[in-house]
Amino acid sequence: MESLNFSKNLLKLRKERKITQENLANYLGVTKSAVSKWELNQSYPDITLLPIIASYFDISIDKLLGYESHINDEEVRMLYKELIKEFSTEKFDDVYKKCIEYEKKYYTCYFLQFHLGLLYCNHAYLAEEEVKMMAVYEHATEVFRRIELNCKNANLAKEALSLKSYCNLIMGKCDEIISDLKDINQVSMPIENILSKAYLIKGDKEKSSKILQISIFNNFINSLQSMTDIILCYDENNEKQERYIEKVVKIIDILDLKNEYPQVLLNTFVQISLIYGLKRDKENCIKFLQICVDLISKTKVFDLSENKNKLFDYLPEFIEDMRIGNIIPRDENLIVESFADLIKTHPAFEIIRYDIRYDNILKELK
Repeated sequence: MESLNFSKNLLKLRKERKITQENLANYLGVTKSAVSKWELNQSYPDITLLPIIASYFDISIDKLLGYESHINDEEVRMLYKELIKEFSTEKFDDVYKKCIEYEKKYYTCYFLQFHLGLLYCNHAYLAEEEVKMMAVYEHATEVFRRIELNCKNANLAKEALSLKSYCNLIMGKCDEIISDLKDINQVSMPIENILSKAYLIKGDKEKSSKILQISIFNNFINSLQSMTDIILCYDENNEKQERYIEKVVKIIDILDLKNEYPQVLLNTFVQISLIYGLKRDKENCIKFLQICVDLISKTKVFDLSENKNKLFDYLPEFIEDMRIGNIIPRDENLIVESFADLIKTHPAFEIIRYDIRYDNILKELK
């Protein structure tokens, strides 16, 4: 009760209402000395007295205790940003323990819970030991499962289901993923299309175009991820695999995303370079690795709000208006370090390790 500021709250409430310790003691049927000890934080009232004290001051028990079960979006945003930084500068176990404390303190603040789960997903690899890493992903899965089952915000619950499935994928629990997702049907006409048409009919072209821009961009990013994944399905069909890679690169060039939104392309180009490494195609492996390095080297590459694009000119405003804003899910130094570690350790890059261009790529990442 000490951490909940009960003693300070009681003293403040009593003085605001100009009530003496003796008045309160008589009402509660306790001694004046007992009330004095409560206010001095030397002892606490019997738990059965809490609703009576709260009723006396016409407040909730939570307010009497100074307990807040939720924090607002801006507080979540600041805490999320702070914890991302701490994961990059402090020991993983210490920051992870701190996250769990917040998780317990704000157990039903699902917006915060979601972002704590996101922190677990994005930093589990820092646990180093495989067993501990998998335990972090398992913990994240439990957080997302609780959000999915209990959160009344449908969008947040849907995102939680998606991230729960992502964690299960990392842990190799494919049967659970299939069980969770196999019966989910896609809506024949996306809500965004219906909403944008409604605004257009009302003559509000600006709102209509804003909704459609965001929808097109999100659908493109999802399609790009799908195309990147399908490339892996054709590892035994070289012609088809090359055709998909060619189309992915052309689409990226058409939309000028390397110059406008480079941060969304890193995963795609890393995956392509890995594919060429496994195929023992040294030149293309180095080519796409160099593209990744060039993207990372761009000024403010990880700041989504900095990007400008003639096609998606509403996107920076959309990102800034999001509840968590343009905060990236991991510290950018950790992202670069992870990329460098991947290049150093992944077997696919063995073919280029004795090429001078490989050394140059690593030097550029320092």
